[in-house]
Amino acid sequence: MTAQTADAATAEIAHETDRYRLRYAHHPRRDRMEFVVESKGAGRHRAEHTTVNLLDDHGNVVDVAPIDETIARFIVRHFEQRGDTESFSIHREDLAAGRILPRARRAAEPGAVRHQITQAEQSFTATGAKLQHHQPIFAKYRDTGYGSIIRATLTNHQVCASKCQFCSTISRNRRDMVSLEEAQRFVEALNHRQAEHNRIHFPAYNDAYRARTGTDIRLRGLILSGGGQPNLWPHFGPFVDWMAAGQDVDMGLITNGFPPKLEERLYETFLWVRISITPEDASPFYPEGRFDRQYIPATLIRNPAITVGYSYVYGPWTTDDMLLRIRDSMEANGFNYCRLLTDCNLTRDAQIRAHQALGERLHRLGLIDAAGRPLGRMFHQLKYHGTPDEAQELWDLGQCYLQVYNVFWDTTGHEENGHSHCYPCDSVTVLAEEASDGAVLSSERRFNPQKWGTVRNTEVERLYTEPVRPFFDPRSICTSCLFMRNNRAVKDLAGRPDGEAGPAPADLEHVNFP
Repeated sequence: MTAQTADAATAEIAHETDRYRLRYAHHPRRDRMEFVVESKGAGRHRAEHTTVNLLDDHGNVVDVAPIDETIARFIVRHFEQRGDTESFSIHREDLAAGRILPRARRAAEPGAVRHQITQAEQSFTATGAKLQHHQPIFAKYRDTGYGSIIRATLTNHQVCASKCQFCSTISRNRRDMVSLEEAQRFVEALNHRQAEHNRIHFPAYNDAYRARTGTDIRLRGLILSGGGQPNLWPHFGPFVDWMAAGQDVDMGLITNGFPPKLEERLYETFLWVRISITPEDASPFYPEGRFDRQYIPATLIRNPAITVGYSYVYGPWTTDDMLLRIRDSMEANGFNYCRLLTDCNLTRDAQIRAHQALGERLHRLGLIDAAGRPLGRMFHQLKYHGTPDEAQELWDLGQCYLQVYNVFWDTTGHEENGHSHCYPCDSVTVLAEEASDGAVLSSERRFNPQKWGTVRNTEVERLYTEPVRPFFDPRSICTSCLFMRNNRAVKDLAGRPDGEAGPAPADLEHVNFP
């Protein structure tokens, strides 16, 4: 052990909160100091931090600094005030003073971000633009009060080996997993049984939907997610084959890696695959610590029948080299896109300022033009939290509108209860807000069925056989919602008379997905 390592090894700092164990210590294998945030949840998932953002007095990112002992002690001292995400963005003046100084809060405006929305952003992310393709289901909701679940996401298990700083479900239990039969029953309820229900009980709307789309009102798109690699689920192969054999549902896959023993032909079943790029030091399966040397199935490389994209979360861990290698890897593999976004666990102002920093960096690297338009297949997704005022205006009836057409089944609690719950979306885990005194109400980073759950997975048909109703009031617990644009799109479409529905946008892809 070198003298420097010996000194570092004596600098361990430890602290516990009600949700986390914090530790700053030397990692012998990597020969570096790390600040570890470990969940006290059953899964004991952890995030490993080595850098922080340094901010100016306005909250803008001006530098990235390695976490030394001074910074580590500052983080620990203020962790319960600033939370598990904002603690890693520190004002330089606060660090110099050793305390959080009072300062006037300056709201960040999304209009200041160098960004232009593109066809790719609207096709490959959830902006609400694709919902017009399904207008008859919103007319059905307008006239009858009943929903139509055309989109679903299934988290089949909770296993992940990565230790990402921005993990949205760090407090999950890795033992929560569903069986093949449970997953099949979930799909059958939303697919063929829902189609039959609409043919019998809502024939006029079903006929209108069939005339517009060529099929009954039923499940149109299913995304497999969960943990970091849903393709590690023991039943992944049989389930994918079962879906391909008789469900006629578009399938998408979100994964951060590919188990090498899995048959590569399975990926040909998917309409699209999105590969999540983690910070390179957070994933143990990256060869030589490089994402661009990971195993990619041959069936996904330069395959015109499958849309393959990267997804990358920008933060203190990002280097210019990383962004340029993402561009080069995407081009080398013939991938269709890479979406870049910021950490959704940040509060609104911090998130928008991170978007500003990302936009400026992309421009400096020649990846977008001066107006924010992409100069290649990489695009910047401008995704940020809403506000309490927006929440009050949008949800004047206390109803989340995503519930009208979308369901997200997460397996949290499945091991203990034998069932788990559905949710209107996947982003309830990252709702964070900042108070006027600088204290942060951190995101839960887990699915909480008592707070946001709708129905059990065994009762998913209730989402279309019973009238839509609020399971919770989003005005009180979702005021920092990330999907207000989608909610607004549903509210608008459901409020239009039939003659004003208008044609669906013709240039968008993947219209059966969020």
